[in-house]
Amino acid sequence: MSFLFLLLFIIFTFLRPQEWVPGMIGWPIINIFAVLAFIGLIFERNSSGKKLFLNVPQNKMVLAFFGAILMSHVAHTYLWGLREAFFSFLPVLVLFYLTLNGIDTEKKFRISFWAIVIVSLILVAQGHYQINNFYGWAGQPVTLQNSAEGEVQRINWIGIFGDPNDLALTFVVAVGFLLPFVFGKCKTLSRLVSIGGVAALLYGLILTNSRGGILALLATGFFFFVRKTRKFVFGSIVGGGMGFLFLLIAPSRMGELSSSEGSAASRLDLWYEGLQIFKHNLVFGRGYNMFMEALAQTAHNSYVLAAAELGTVGLVLWIGLLFIAIKGCWIVQEKNNELATYALAMQSSIVGFAAAAFFLSRTYNILPFLLVALSGSLWYVAQQKDQSIRCPVTKKDWRNILLISILSIVSVYFFIRAR
Repeated sequence: MSFLFLLLFIIFTFLRPQEWVPGMIGWPIINIFAVLAFIGLIFERNSSGKKLFLNVPQNKMVLAFFGAILMSHVAHTYLWGLREAFFSFLPVLVLFYLTLNGIDTEKKFRISFWAIVIVSLILVAQGHYQINNFYGWAGQPVTLQNSAEGEVQRINWIGIFGDPNDLALTFVVAVGFLLPFVFGKCKTLSRLVSIGGVAALLYGLILTNSRGGILALLATGFFFFVRKTRKFVFGSIVGGGMGFLFLLIAPSRMGELSSSEGSAASRLDLWYEGLQIFKHNLVFGRGYNMFMEALAQTAHNSYVLAAAELGTVGLVLWIGLLFIAIKGCWIVQEKNNELATYALAMQSSIVGFAAAAFFLSRTYNILPFLLVALSGSLWYVAQQKDQSIRCPVTKKDWRNILLISILSIVSVYFFIRAR
């Protein structure tokens, strides 16, 4: 029963009927589903004699990340900021723990996986309605943005998906989920359905007119074909070729990516300011959600934002969550043929998000934490089938995570210097 409430919790988080469906507006229905899912999970685990939290490193690591968020204000003795940080990130933390620990069987994982694909396709339908009527199902108008070719219309949703870029990332994640079923070994009907799903999601991505979304898609496809073929050159050619074909019909704003373009130049300025904040707050950062206290805009880079607001501790833990998620799915793909397709899908989506995160401020967004949670669930499910599938966080892992963290900041520095 707890899984039913968890599934409703995830679906309502995406579709958000409590914010636009008459008769449901204002209901704390997501909170109710979360409480019921948690209570049900406690009873089920107690009756079966199992531990409440699964034995996967993501559980401890995300708690450490939450601690880094709180410490970013404790270090400055900013108690009001500490309170705001706690309650601001708490919903993401709840979704993470319920998803990771409530999905403990292969059946539950498969249902959750396809539920995310389905709700993403529903949001594409919403976007199609919005672009043709200039307002969406919730009455929200299209986002209008100036570009070199004039005013551009961009579809959006509501709540945490109110930004077209967030909606675009949702579509890219779903594309990553479906790619292994398009090009992998599966039944003809499943392949045809997946092809149709990818086509619809790409249409939705075009309607968002999101440069970050397009870059995430290119990274997702590139990684998928390299990992699928296990041949870097061949996979790069295939992935790059398909990416080029999509770019031919991609939004016109993709042509405005040079450092001399106005918004790009402004972004580099923000990156520079973010590095300056990080330089003066190396350990715990300036404070969660404090970047815009000093600057008029956010960092437009998740790595810079994590470094500036949470310091080295927060940046390393945030990158560590993505790293461990990819590593776990990588091992599952190598050792479990039944779950290999799902493991590749998870890896592709996480890599795509990580690429987009370099140009978007999505450090605390729900999507990466949902993906990390699902990767932990998949890891646990695979481990129940084969006890040899283990993925401890080793000293070498932490060394690699630290190296990636350093490279992320160094690469930002060189981007700034190269303009």
